Amino acid sequence: MHTRTWLCWLIVATVIATLAPHPLYHILLMLVVTQVFVRHRDDRPLARSFSLFARVGALIWLGYVVFAVVTVGGVRGATVLLHLPAIHLPVWLGGIVLGGPITAEALAWGATRGLSLWTLLIIFGAFNALVDHHRLLRLTPRSLFHAGLAVTIALSFAPSLVRAIQDITAAQRARGHRFGSVRSWWALIGPLLAGSLERSLQLAEALEARGYGRTLSAAHNPTRVFALIAGLLSMTTALIGWLWVGPGSWLLALPVGGAGLILTAWAAYDLSRCVPRTTYRRERWHRLDTLTWIAAAAAITVVATIRLIDPTILVYYPFPVISEPGFDLRVGAAILLLAVPALPLTAGVPRRAYRVSADRRAARQETASQQVLSAQS
Repeated sequence: MHTRTWLCWLIVATVIATLAPHPLYHILLMLVVTQVFVRHRDDRPLARSFSLFARVGALIWLGYVVFAVVTVGGVRGATVLLHLPAIHLPVWLGGIVLGGPITAEALAWGATRGLSLWTLLIIFGAFNALVDHHRLLRLTPRSLFHAGLAVTIALSFAPSLVRAIQDITAAQRARGHRFGSVRSWWALIGPLLAGSLERSLQLAEALEARGYGRTLSAAHNPTRVFALIAGLLSMTTALIGWLWVGPGSWLLALPVGGAGLILTAWAAYDLSRCVPRTTYRRERWHRLDTLTWIAAAAAITVVATIRLIDPTILVYYPFPVISEPGFDLRVGAAILLLAVPALPLTAGVPRRAYRVSADRRAARQETASQQVLSAQS
């Protein structure tokens, strides 16, 4: 699919996971994201990073459950399961109570909070494994190209780390090495650190050879710098005034913030002209991209509307007495709309591209026939 489509899918899935902190909705969302990943995964090393995000999310979820059990801090909930020895920490350590009565409500609260982070990691893991980071870099504004490049390198850290670990492990096992004790893992850690440093140096040399960090003479414009500083100060002043005074300050905060936004946008646009960009091959827009955008818009509309009308449908709170979480079919149907990218639809060749290629093929055949006729004559 198109990179913009994947970005829209990521934003909608993240917003739904944030607006609906409910364990059943999160589990359904995790299943949908996993199905999309299985449908679009390939043999690239990026696809291997999904399992890493899933394992890290599972550890975080388990840590939340353990944290809810250990750091009780008093009786929370009415359903007491067991009693642990209570240890009262001093005030200079926070005054936390370790142990004590363990309630089902506290366990449910810890499991729900941990499941929220696990769901977000699954979503970002699928996005990181399925999207080409170089195409994602193309979508950043030219004024933010350097920041976008840094984010792209950071996103590719997990896939490259997984690939390096698998390559080093396979090489060491081919040499007869067996990983068992703590000392045996140095055969993995040592080459991994050396390879990381070598790749960092190669990346720095490649960036320097391509002129990274060098700007045109027009980039040093005092007017643009002044406009950027003034715009940021204006927006900061408007935000502080809104938070300090309240809604009554909108008569002053709105024009000040609007002027700052205009100055910042002009400075970014003027800076983007100093960063040239060329495109060798553009991405194709397919029918599945259109269906995914329509499904994502419908899903976020349904969830946002329910959040405004009755937010208790989307939220699960186990206190004071634990109860079974409810499930709304409208929210479930909205989450299932995010599984549209997993539909068995072939991307195919767009009609426009097919027509262009057919016209070019006909022109080449006509040119070749004319050359043959001229050679015979």
